[in-house]
Amino acid sequence: MEPASMALAVVGTLDLCISYGNKLVKFCHEQRSLEYDIGEIALNIEGVWLKTKVQLTSLERLWGSLAPALQIHYADAVQRLHIKISGAVDGFASVYLRNKFAKSVPQKAKIVYLKRHLQQVVKDLEDWQQRFDPSWYLITRLAEPKVDRELENPAARQNPSATRLFEMRGAIQQSLSKRNECSGSVFVSLGMIETNPERIPGTNDYLSRYSTGARRVLLSSTTFAGTAIAARKSNVRDLARLLRHVDSMSFGLLRCEGVLERHTDLDTQFQFIFEIPEGLDSPKTIRTLLTEKPECSLSKRVQLAKQLTRSVMFVHTTGFVHKGIRPETIVVFSQNGQDMGPSFLIGFEQVRRAEAQTSFLGDLQWERNLYRHPVRQGLWSEEAFTMQHDIYSLGVCLLEIALWRSFVELEGDAATPWSDLRIGTAICEKDARRGGFAIKKQLTMLAKARLPALVGDRYTDIVLACLGCLDKNEDNVFDMQGIDTRDEDGIIIGVRYIENVLLKIEELLV
Repeated sequence: MEPASMALAVVGTLDLCISYGNKLVKFCHEQRSLEYDIGEIALNIEGVWLKTKVQLTSLERLWGSLAPALQIHYADAVQRLHIKISGAVDGFASVYLRNKFAKSVPQKAKIVYLKRHLQQVVKDLEDWQQRFDPSWYLITRLAEPKVDRELENPAARQNPSATRLFEMRGAIQQSLSKRNECSGSVFVSLGMIETNPERIPGTNDYLSRYSTGARRVLLSSTTFAGTAIAARKSNVRDLARLLRHVDSMSFGLLRCEGVLERHTDLDTQFQFIFEIPEGLDSPKTIRTLLTEKPECSLSKRVQLAKQLTRSVMFVHTTGFVHKGIRPETIVVFSQNGQDMGPSFLIGFEQVRRAEAQTSFLGDLQWERNLYRHPVRQGLWSEEAFTMQHDIYSLGVCLLEIALWRSFVELEGDAATPWSDLRIGTAICEKDARRGGFAIKKQLTMLAKARLPALVGDRYTDIVLACLGCLDKNEDNVFDMQGIDTRDEDGIIIGVRYIENVLLKIEELLV
């Protein structure tokens, strides 16, 4: 479809969605007095619709400023919403009002019917929001003044997600500004945190408390080997500012409350101070869980996979690459007596802005290289780090979670590969790149052989898509048929990730 024709079609569909949404809210308002439960459900619908309406209105105004890849993605999302919301309104009009509220139908039966269908409407709207939100936050990547003007609109600022988007864009602009030190420091006094932190096993991260209260925080360290102190501090500051505005339970990232700067005779280390959401405790890495819990239900494994996939998306939404995704950098908290509650991606050891100068310095630790793309292995990697390299690391982790077997087995201080992962020769290969491709081949073969029977074909396809995200072949779902995926704003690869990984894994039902 031509851009002009698409714009007209989408604007028309947006107007229809807003019209149907307003009718739905009006209908809900009229039914609130029937019963308390119905009133509560109606309020939920009104709340979700308020957020949706703001997003749709902003989308309509920004349409001409959006990248073509985003326009195509949003067009599909809007069409999905139209089908859901028009079906809800038309269904109530044709069935509920005409038949179910006939005088011969008892009032109690009418209320039961109404409650059931209103609950379905809430679910449909919330499901749509969950699918739409990741791509909504991709707007932060657009270098377009019109986006800022739209988000400054008082009507848009009534929506928490629009406010969060506005704040994240502000943080991004601060990080790109030469005057960013004037916006307030994220660095806090060492005296704010207690001096006896508790180390989280298998990590260089700690649990601690504020000196003035009992509230616990997670301290996550950075290393940045081979990087100048000024560049390290700049990257840490910029990421901390962005992580101030995350919704932890939605993003799969902990909210940053500040940074500690520790000086030693040899180096300077930074520690992010992460807020631990209320009700969560006893964090463990996925590596620890893999070794401590020999069995794990399929539903919990899929839950972990979904949360991690969202975490990676939102790191990239902020304009950063993580560079260290592996089971040691994913923590899972206990909640309500359950030892496997929400999980969060931490371990921002080498994080930097996606467009910033990369470090080609690596290491020879096979247990880290296992999660790196072959071209990023060895002491000196051959390619600059991109978002796709994080996506490859995600694929290895998703494979490990699905199999629920630790690929790295620890015996004292020695680390050996899982016996079924036959990479002994590859990790001893003198040519790190060649050994890396041998490992990638083994991981791909393992996924094809084991995953379909364990987690199904759809999960398997997601893992293979991640492992093959930089392959030069027609099976690569990230290949834009000759279009360079390293676009200036990082939009194209983000859209492809949402469509081929995030949304597909969100659709998995167990």
